[in-house]
Amino acid sequence: MNKLIFSFLIVITYLTIGYAQESVAINHNSANIWQQDFSKAEKLTKSADKPLLIFFTGSDWCGPCKMLVSDVFESDKFKEEVQNDFILYEADFPRNKDLVTNSQRSDNYKLKNKYNVSSYPTIVIVNEKGKALGKMKGYNLMRDTSYHYKFFDDILKDNE
Repeated sequence: MNKLIFSFLIVITYLTIGYAQESVAINHNSANIWQQDFSKAEKLTKSADKPLLIFFTGSDWCGPCKMLVSDVFESDKFKEEVQNDFILYEADFPRNKDLVTNSQRSDNYKLKNKYNVSSYPTIVIVNEKGKALGKMKGYNLMRDTSYHYKFFDDILKDNE
């Protein structure tokens, strides 16, 4: 029995490590509205009168971050029901430093410190003045997205 459990844990570990090696950043093509410049995102938050959703991630090493992108941010439900209610900004902390500009890196570290982010993935939603309206850490291995959609809905209801 112990050998079976040990073997199972080894397989799970290798699968997790293999998955975590791929870089899965949010798709920033024209069909997507994720901002890559924080100052632009701030201005849009003020002019559009929408909260700013900041997604703190390690796009090329964080397995749960990759699952969250796939299960939530790239989902039809998010694109149809949620993304238009927020200005979206990805604060990426990749191991491959070529994935972000120096300006993005600087902005991302300032945001990380300002909102006391210590783990990935973390979502922080702020108002036009930069005040945090809500914060959600992590993503469960069961890949249950209901908590995230409830979080988004609660923030939007509280700010109507």
